Amino acid sequence: MKPRATAAAASIAVAILLPLAFSDFLRSLSAMAVIAGLIVLSLVVLTGFTGQISFAQYSFAAIGAFTVGALVAGHHWNFWLATLVGVAFAAGVGVLVGIPALRLSGLFLAILTVAVALVFDRFLLAPGTWNAFSGGVSPWRPPRPSLLGIDLGGSYPFYLFALGTFLAVTLVVWNLRRGKTGRVLRAIRESEVAARTIGLDVTAWKLGAFGVSAAISGLAGAMTAVAIGSVSPASYDFLHSIQIAAAATVMGVGSIASAAVAGIFVVFGPELLRHTALSSRYFSLILGVALIAQLVMAPEGIVTKTQNDLRRRLQRKRAPAPSHERPSVRRAPAEVA
Repeated sequence: MKPRATAAAASIAVAILLPLAFSDFLRSLSAMAVIAGLIVLSLVVLTGFTGQISFAQYSFAAIGAFTVGALVAGHHWNFWLATLVGVAFAAGVGVLVGIPALRLSGLFLAILTVAVALVFDRFLLAPGTWNAFSGGVSPWRPPRPSLLGIDLGGSYPFYLFALGTFLAVTLVVWNLRRGKTGRVLRAIRESEVAARTIGLDVTAWKLGAFGVSAAISGLAGAMTAVAIGSVSPASYDFLHSIQIAAAATVMGVGSIASAAVAGIFVVFGPELLRHTALSSRYFSLILGVALIAQLVMAPEGIVTKTQNDLRRRLQRKRAPAPSHERPSVRRAPAEVA
């Protein structure tokens, strides 16, 4: 088995078995870390693969969460059907956001996504604007579903469900990266002009990336709705999008493995600070310092840099050792007199 496959299998085994020793509270945090990893994974698709910036990922997550809340708690829909609707709704909004972003990049694209996030915060999810969707002043309270007869109300079953969903989406993203889609998106990221020159439909591919990224965030939002059991605007505000984007950048937005590490960091970081002399409010300060240090010392991200260093070490070990034997000298045949 290849080292990468061995490491992945070992990590999955640890992720399944370790929470057995946790309390219900820590298992709930582990489920939230996995869900946060899904949102980071959506940034890997959009930013890591395509080179597009977004500070509105929690706005897309809000679409999935509030759709599930409104349909399940408000209209008694089945959770799985409501999730499909929420994911499709989020993907559609992602494509709509991607349309004006087609001609933007860098700072202007970042400002656009900030504006989208603020529209959600200050208008769409505000009480009195669309109460049938936001719930008004009373949060939606969707119950946890069952899967194949298994009640997901328990902390460990729900954690396994969240982990399985994360692994399934990770596999899809990994296949996208290794296939034609990944090559096309990387070509667009490197140079849109060159991509158009060779005949790629840059518009369709970029809109597709926005749609897939928003769909993954929408799925994370739908899972968050039943994980917490309550859907309120404060859980999906602009600051959450900033925080998840910063954590993804610190870990390395170009690496799929960064999604899991960033999710754990975002959820367990504040919790660990509560057990120290500091409080969880210092987490944003620590994240900001880590972001500055990462941009200076490891611009590609901590996880990405670690992976690259390990890959280079393995390549050096596999390389054949240089030969120290002296080359033999062939004598020219003597001339015949």
